[in-house]
Amino acid sequence: MPEATKRRILEGFERSGLSQLASRPYDCAFELLAAPRERKRLMVVGFNGSLADDSYTNESSITGGFESPMFSNVAHGKEGGWGKTPLAHRLTDLAEGLGFDWRDTVYTNALLMCSKDAVAAKTVAAATHHRHLDAVIAASMRYFEEVTISLCKPELIVAYSNSLANHSTARILLRAFGGDDAPAYEMASGYFTMFSFMASIADQKIPVVCVRHMSRFKPASLLVRNAWQHQLKRLT
Repeated sequence: MPEATKRRILEGFERSGLSQLASRPYDCAFELLAAPRERKRLMVVGFNGSLADDSYTNESSITGGFESPMFSNVAHGKEGGWGKTPLAHRLTDLAEGLGFDWRDTVYTNALLMCSKDAVAAKTVAAATHHRHLDAVIAASMRYFEEVTISLCKPELIVAYSNSLANHSTARILLRAFGGDDAPAYEMASGYFTMFSFMASIADQKIPVVCVRHMSRFKPASLLVRNAWQHQLKRLT
């Protein structure tokens, strides 16, 4: 199973032209990626990788994960490996607050390419063979649908980074998979600004709750749960 999972992921990168882009595509352990789909019920999706990961490519990160399947970058962050940022603790606290085990949560990014920040992503993308940020986004979403979703059985996707005016996780997922669905705001402004929508991905209907970037804002689990329940009611 681990060998088949590695091959499936690497072939997906190759089809999408993502293999050699600087990126760490997953912050969960490779062991989880290779586990049965039913174990992976929550997905937490950020915008893209930081420069801390630009020594990796999508391909090398997976081959390294295959060799060290129990290594979790989120666990590494919780132990201080990400410096003083509270992000790793917020990522795991959110999963636990929603009733999931963070060790069974798939942590990934919408854009499988590192950059200093969202603004710099355009310049970085222009230097790749894709030539344009929109092309990297399209390739990343193709991979997300064909590979990442197929490895999981998600009941919920939490997208952190939720601006609709600029590039963000929420805007990428909404444009790729939201169809005509309009964002439903749980909190329309302020610290806890949050909305949800129903994504149609690989013939599945999956609730997506969009929160502000967790490196700077701590989401309220209760509000996330309420937004999730709002979308679940639409499935019944």
